[in-house]
Amino acid sequence: MAAASTGALVAGSSFAGLAVAQQLRNRALLIDADEIGAGQTSACGAPVRVLEGLGAAASIQDVHHDLVIHTPGRELRWPVPEPFCTFDYRACCRAAFERSGAGFVRASVQGHRGGVALTSAGEIPARVLIDATGWRAALARRAADRPREGASGGGSGAAAAAHGSPASRYFGLEAEVAASFAGGLHFYFWPDVVRDGYAWVFPAGRVARVGLLSYRGRSALGSQLDALLSRLRLPSGPRHGGFLATRLGPAVVDGVFMVGDAAGHCLPFSGEGIRSAVWAGLVCGGLAGRILDGGLSDSDAAARYAAYARRQRRRYRVLEWSTIAALTLPPRVLGMLAAWASRPGPLRAFMRHYLSMFAVSA
Repeated sequence: MAAASTGALVAGSSFAGLAVAQQLRNRALLIDADEIGAGQTSACGAPVRVLEGLGAAASIQDVHHDLVIHTPGRELRWPVPEPFCTFDYRACCRAAFERSGAGFVRASVQGHRGGVALTSAGEIPARVLIDATGWRAALARRAADRPREGASGGGSGAAAAAHGSPASRYFGLEAEVAASFAGGLHFYFWPDVVRDGYAWVFPAGRVARVGLLSYRGRSALGSQLDALLSRLRLPSGPRHGGFLATRLGPAVVDGVFMVGDAAGHCLPFSGEGIRSAVWAGLVCGGLAGRILDGGLSDSDAAARYAAYARRQRRRYRVLEWSTIAALTLPPRVLGMLAAWASRPGPLRAFMRHYLSMFAVSA
């Protein structure tokens, strides 16, 4: 590949990378080892306004107004203050990409050297480098000083370690099955199905997405998923899965802006990562655009982005402690807490806290 410099190079073409590219329009070059819309690992559930913001509302398959929480002996319905949806991953990504006007190169990213991305298609210089490659942080990996699996950096991380706690990366496995299911986004805290996480069923039009999440990052979940499908009397279907980075990391590493799972933007406890990836991507892309326009220096943009990320830390701690509670409390107590949280006052407070995470502002 010719070494012509580009404005902003965005490594990774899923939700975070596409949000960045939409802010930069035709000044972004997306790089990914897969074609746009390939390689789904997500359950594809997010607030409707996230899909609308990406220009991908046509990919919505189902709209949901409730979370349905299942604990042993209890089923609780939590109305959400804004509608969520399930959607088609490929259609969403392709619509978002077309709207962005960005260029695309299919290549694997191997790291960076200064302002040059090292890829399987050659070296590509860029004014701004942005890593949206997921938990591996492939673009920044050679310079990143990221914590080892299970390491803690004090605060809530240290408290979690003391409780034998969640890992910095969760793992999820999901099957997409040809079956209808009752409305709402269903979460199952059933320790006899998954002892260190939860299960879910997300109806999505003519299919349902059925999966398991391990807070401790266990990836051998196939037999447990089989058991869940059998218990719910659902057929099997094609499977996908992957790790989710839920430990908030540095916003900028060696001059590379980090966004989405590359920065640990997936939310603890829930494992939700699309909303946070898109909102952070919009902020990151906006700041990168101001660098390209000459309105912000690299250091000023990095400082603003880091401040935006720091504002999420206290909210992360609440969700980290919720994860520890789910891992350590008896099922009966969890059911009682879920019932208390279903009351209007506590539920409004929790939803306000939760949905404000990564709100778009820089």
